[in-house]
This record gives sequence, C-alpha cells and structure tokens, in this order.
Amino acid sequence: MRQRIQRIALAAGSRTDRFEAEFVEPSMPLNIVDKGENNVIDIDARDQHAQAGKIYINGDNNYIRIGRGCVSDKDMHIVIESNCKFDIGEDVRLGMANIYIGPGSMLRVGDRTGFTGLVHLNPVEAKAIEIGTDCSIASGVWMTTSDFHSIVSRSGGERLNPAKPVRVGNHVWIANQATLLKGSTIGDNAIIGAHAVVTGLVPPHCVAAGNPARIVREDVTWRSDLI
Repeated sequence: MRQRIQRIALAAGSRTDRFEAEFVEPSMPLNIVDKGENNVIDIDARDQHAQAGKIYINGDNNYIRIGRGCVSDKDMHIVIESNCKFDIGEDVRLGMANIYIGPGSMLRVGDRTGFTGLVHLNPVEAKAIEIGTDCSIASGVWMTTSDFHSIVSRSGGERLNPAKPVRVGNHVWIANQATLLKGSTIGDNAIIGAHAVVTGLVPPHCVAAGNPARIVREDVTWRSDLI
C-alpha cells in the first residue's frame, strides 16, 4: 500500500499522517523534516529520484508544493517557518538553492525556471518573492525582502526601512552574483548583469547593470542558445 503512494500530504496535524511521512521519507533522496503541525506537503513520489537536499519545516500551517519534473542537488537547503507558502512549478531546476522562508512569507517559482549553482532566496517579514516562468538565475544570486535590521528615526522612533516584496517576471535572465534587494521588480524578458545590485524597477526588455543597477540597453530579449 505504501509503495503505491504518489503524493505525500500532511494535513490537520494528524499523527497518522506524520507516521506515514516518516515511513516513506528514508527511501527518498529528498529529506523532509517536518517539526510542525497542519502542514500540507505536495510532492509527487515519482520525481523523488531526481530530487535531493533537505527541507526543514520548523513551524505550522504551511503549504509546500514541488511540481512534476523538478530536480535538485544534494546541497539544496530549505528552511520554512510558520504560515508560509512554498510553491514550485513544473520542470524547475532548484540546483543548490539555499532558501529561508520567514513566518507568514511566500516563495513562488514558475514553470521551467532554472537555478545554476548556489542561489540564495530570503522572503521574510511576511513578504513574497515571486519568480516567473522560463527564467535563468545564475550562481551567487541573492534575493531578499528585508534589510534584516531596522533603520530608526532618532526623532520619531519609527522604522524607516520596511520590508517589501521582490517580483521577477517571465523569461528573465539574472547573471552571476547579482543582488535583488527589497522592492525590486523585474519586467518580462529583462536581463540583469553580473554583480548588479537592483533596488527598484527594471522595465521589460531592458538590460540593467552596475551598483546601483541602471538601464544600459533597451528593446532586447535573450535566448539560451548561442546563435
């Protein structure tokens, strides 16, 4: 009976469901450690041979989905807190992704997007990182929704650097060591140069480079093959 299971689904914090997951996981290259309650995990067992690494679920009430055809490396490391959403589309190459999803935050990656090497994604402070379809994201890229420290007004005491979401459109190429800081929005078919630091809007069909990133070319697109 257990050998015919196509999906792992943990719901309602059931101890029976948790025992089922613990029974199945040791035979799978992808190691899922669920320490919480009411977590729903949707991963097709037919794809487990192509997936590796570790997912640590530290909290409760999370939704975790990895679509069909995804692949990951043994060095993939994901930590998920409580009330989070981790939604990966189909045919995604997660590579050695290093991901931390803070409480109430979300990471969504569209179909056929690929990470090369070590990519760091940090949606925190109840914000989202959303990456579209058919994107190519190179090794050393960082994306974060927070500064991880507060800048505070001396006179009023209020925080001056609130967290903001990061959004990447469809068919975007982000080159090695680029950084997308909180509030970054990348339009469809855009290209982000190596070591660029993005803090705001990059329109569609543009190349952005430098620190801080600025538009260096317009009216472009890109292909993965060399012509």
